Amino acid sequence: MTALILAQAALWGTVLLTVAVVLLLLQRVRALYRKIAPLGALSPVQPTIIMLDTHNLVTLAGNDISIGGTRGNGRKLLLLFVSGRCLVSQKMASITQDFCKRENLDLFFVGDDTPAAQQAALHTLGIEASSMINTTSIGKILGVDRVPFAVLLAADGTVEARGLVNNREHLESLLRVTETGHASIQSYLDAHPHALSPS
Repeated sequence: MTALILAQAALWGTVLLTVAVVLLLLQRVRALYRKIAPLGALSPVQPTIIMLDTHNLVTLAGNDISIGGTRGNGRKLLLLFVSGRCLVSQKMASITQDFCKRENLDLFFVGDDTPAAQQAALHTLGIEASSMINTTSIGKILGVDRVPFAVLLAADGTVEARGLVNNREHLESLLRVTETGHASIQSYLDAHPHALSPS
């Protein structure tokens, strides 16, 4: 009987110790999130412009569209720069479509490849030809040097936020610019140089 009581006491002691460790880890994770802030999109190259003028382009479906400048519908526009050969782009294509529907954003995919490669990319990425643009100029103007890269344009063509996006949290961080005042994680770290320092 004494052995059973000791075993039960040891078991309860282990459970209580485990709970204490989990609570301590939770507290540390919360402190870490407060330190680094919920900004995820990384901008490796500084943009050359802060406002994108109107550019008249054609989608892979042959539709004439305008990118930049004042939008008649008053909605924000998300440009996602992708490649059919990029596995992360393939993952982000469906995530971004769902995200833009939920957030009431217009969306265009932008690529820079041969027409044949872009037609193949439509199948690989699972997107419609009417939502894909093949151009080199927009990426150069916006300082895009790798994919998948997202640029959020305000209804007047202002570049609100931009950065590499590898998950939904990165996309959500682009919309937090108006709340945080920081368009990228670099901007936040410049304003808070000790954010990653040990407490």
